Amino acid sequence: MLKDLDVVVLTHDIQEQGLKKGLKGAIVHCYDDAQAFEVEFVGDTGETQALLTLEPADIQLERDIIRGQVVAILDVLPADLLAEVRDFSEFLQFQHLGKVG
Repeated sequence: MLKDLDVVVLTHDIQEQGLKKGLKGAIVHCYDDAQAFEVEFVGDTGETQALLTLEPADIQLERDIIRGQVVAILDVLPADLLAEVRDFSEFLQFQHLGKVG
C-alpha cells in the first residue's frame, strides 16, 4: 500500500513533462480512494521538476523494485553464498535496530 513520503519510480515516460521511466519521486499526497497520488519529482539542484497527479499504474514502490532485484540475484546463488547473504542481512538488521555498535 502506497503512503505519503514513499519513494516511487515511474513505470513509463511522461513526455509532456520530460520525465523518463525509472525516475524517482516522492508521494506527497494520497487521495482517500487510493486511485491517485500527488508525486513530486525533484531535480539535481533540489528544485521541484514536476508535481503530478498519478495513478497506481504510473508508479511502483522503489522498495518493491529493489526486493525483486535482490530475489533475482538470490535465485542463482549457490547455498554457501546464500548463507553468507543471510548472515550479512541479519547483521544489517541488527545494526538498523541499534543493537550493534
